[in-house]
Amino acid sequence: MVKRETWSSKAGYVFTAVGCAAGLGNMWRFPYLTFKYGGGAFFIPYLISALLIAIPLLYLLLSIGHMGKSSPPRAFRSIVGKKAEWAGWIQELCILILNSYYVVITAWAICYIAFSSYLPWGEGAEAVSGVNNFFYNEFIGLSESIEIAGGFSIPVVVATILVWFFIYLICSKGIKRIEKVSVYFVFLAWILLIIFSIRGAMLPGGIDIGLRSYLTPDFSAMLDPEVWASAASQAAFSLALGGGMAAYASYLPEKADVNKYSLIIGFLNMFTSILAGFAVFSSAGFLAYSLGVEVSEVTLSGIPLLFITLPTAISMMPAMSQVFGILCFTSIFMLAFTSAYGIAGAFITTLIDNFKISRKKATALTILIPMTLSIFVFARGFGMHWLDMVDRGVCYYGVMIGGLVMCIIFGWVYDPSKLREHTNRISTIHFGRWLDIIIKFVIPIVITFEIVWGLFVSGDIYGYAGYPFWASALGLWGLIGIVLIFSFVLPKITK
Repeated sequence: MVKRETWSSKAGYVFTAVGCAAGLGNMWRFPYLTFKYGGGAFFIPYLISALLIAIPLLYLLLSIGHMGKSSPPRAFRSIVGKKAEWAGWIQELCILILNSYYVVITAWAICYIAFSSYLPWGEGAEAVSGVNNFFYNEFIGLSESIEIAGGFSIPVVVATILVWFFIYLICSKGIKRIEKVSVYFVFLAWILLIIFSIRGAMLPGGIDIGLRSYLTPDFSAMLDPEVWASAASQAAFSLALGGGMAAYASYLPEKADVNKYSLIIGFLNMFTSILAGFAVFSSAGFLAYSLGVEVSEVTLSGIPLLFITLPTAISMMPAMSQVFGILCFTSIFMLAFTSAYGIAGAFITTLIDNFKISRKKATALTILIPMTLSIFVFARGFGMHWLDMVDRGVCYYGVMIGGLVMCIIFGWVYDPSKLREHTNRISTIHFGRWLDIIIKFVIPIVITFEIVWGLFVSGDIYGYAGYPFWASALGLWGLIGIVLIFSFVLPKITK
């Protein structure tokens, strides 16, 4: 039997896990939610959600990977039994689909690093009208609807292929290379975000408009259940439910301090989110000041934040705008890229564990399917439309369903105290029976609430506004169905 690889250092593992978890959601969703739901007061429900939901879920993934010494499908089988193996495939297939468009967004960031050197959307006030047209029409060539494929964006296609090529170079050499790259990339991304935050704070409106809007607490907002729903979904999705936490935990040595790792990774992920908020709002405050509008009138969430709002603010900076544009999009690229190759590395581990193939073959297979989707779907004119639906339909609901199933299996079918006893024996921090209660009751209730809230209160069950019925059905239900079907089929193949 071939001895399983282990991490070279504790820091290498931690930075790899943080890089895998901390991605674009930390940059484009957390700051907006904080501003929308009570400013600094949002930190309280977010912290509580992280402590009661996200970190316990992260702990569950780490303990499963470490105890099973394998990626989720095989770990589920070895710990619980072969009838549980199908559940381990749900999140693995979801993150494989997620990577098909995540790499394209990473490619956009690469292009914008180059664009920042000469600001093709215009400088100063000219950028206000130019950046929107540049992104949607000149850069990605957004089609009128999801039914019109549109053309290929050559810069995006070239950059996408380049990103996949570098993912292959990193992942084909094993976890030793993954951890070396992660240590430098994650640390450098933090440094660049700090530099960009300081620059934004030094500009007019950066502190008194931007950061004040970001941090001023409105405690009355905490009475709104939607605030708690948003805090729980952000904490759980960005930290515990995405990425390859179980797969990477399988490479930990026998006496790894799993309990401590779950806390360290969780808090570093939250640190990244808060730091990203400083970078976003210091720049947004300057932009609002320059335009003479309220911060609420500046787009603060999603793709428009990264590729319209921030470029506009950068172009209006009084000095060294090109330099800070390069720094900004380099940090965005690093956050996206560490997640992209982290996700790929986790799925490669799954293929190696379940099909007993070489790492190079597993890497090629992991790249082939999502790269095809990247180029022929998400790099075309209708790519943004598909990105919106796939992200919500599969990579939100699919991953949430996977987390719910995992809690049911390891909370009710398998005794969670056995996992806790396993990690307490090798950890300096010991968790009590309260953790079993959280896994059995609290997390399933919260995730069920999140799913019901999104489907029935937000209205996702009825499809997506502006899209034809067939596209909405495929985006929300069809792809979830594909994931669930293959979750049952693949265990049959691997026997």
